[in-house]
Amino acid sequence: MVFLRIVTFEFINFWLQGLMVGKPNGVNKVPLEPSKLKQNAVTSIRLGVEDFQRSRLEKKEGGDPDRAISSARNLFAGLLLLFKYRLILSIKDPQDIHKVIYKPPKEVVPYPDGKGGIDWTPTGKFQTKTTIDVEDIKKRFTAFKINVDWDLMQRLQTERNNLEHLHPTQNAGAIAGFVADLFPMLRAFIVEELDDSPATLLGAAWAIMLEHHDFFIEEQQACRLMWSESSIPERLKDLTDAIMCEGCGSPLVQPDPDSVEHYKCVACDFQAEVFGQLEEELEKACGGYNPFHGDDAPTDTCPECEHQLFVVSEGECYWCDYELEDRECTICEEPLGLDDRHTGGLCSYHYYVWNKDD
Repeated sequence: MVFLRIVTFEFINFWLQGLMVGKPNGVNKVPLEPSKLKQNAVTSIRLGVEDFQRSRLEKKEGGDPDRAISSARNLFAGLLLLFKYRLILSIKDPQDIHKVIYKPPKEVVPYPDGKGGIDWTPTGKFQTKTTIDVEDIKKRFTAFKINVDWDLMQRLQTERNNLEHLHPTQNAGAIAGFVADLFPMLRAFIVEELDDSPATLLGAAWAIMLEHHDFFIEEQQACRLMWSESSIPERLKDLTDAIMCEGCGSPLVQPDPDSVEHYKCVACDFQAEVFGQLEEELEKACGGYNPFHGDDAPTDTCPECEHQLFVVSEGECYWCDYELEDRECTICEEPLGLDDRHTGGLCSYHYYVWNKDD
């Protein structure tokens, strides 16, 4: 049963491909039926919700945390199928449906348009073994003026990939955030683009998602309030939204009441230091860097508290408020860093020259 759930999306793609063989230029023998694509989307979402429920149960109650992976796969696949279903609804001629669902031919050549100009026309067959991916859907939605929150979509895709690849052993908590983030995307798309009711379309699965979403948002707001009222340095409080439990992957974490240096997971009671994740988030907030391109790191290890929360451009540590006494060379005004804190206000070059003269 688990295997069948995991391969749902692959099976649907295979089913779609079967309708696209046998005629020149990829014209299908049997036109795609929108109602079947819609039903497959609903089925995929329903299976995803069932897997979500199983992933959160205790093992003695029949739970299986590994079902979180198949839940994310099926839920995301169901969303993409609804997107493709919406594209199909924009096409009046059934014989043209395949043109918005499958990858087009790679080669596009100019043809005379009969008016002294040219039309760029694909040549060859549509790639009937490959349906369009997220980026293809985004381009087609833009062309058809179909609205989707693509920033949220990108986050969902990242969360889905993280569940499967980055922390598959920490999925029981992480799937909770994925389902909560998916909820507004599904609701908006079904209502605004499909002109349908989520409760009618998804039935019991929607009721489960609604209940979970409301609970998750309530807990998330409570956690954020606790962080805002904690004694963690003000300049780091906004970064606490990104902290996730290293035990189960849940984003529902709160400051440990006994130590500002630790967090506590609401979902599994796991406790750990906040520094590792805060350091990563601060580096991102400062623009990040690529050491392979010769970039300098925007943050450094503070000599006072020994956490990598010292912002180089500001000459200050966001954790302990340590500051450089001298921010620039007194001779050439070059910015100074931590390596220059014992040079008496000189850059490395002028410090070398000064000592050489001595």
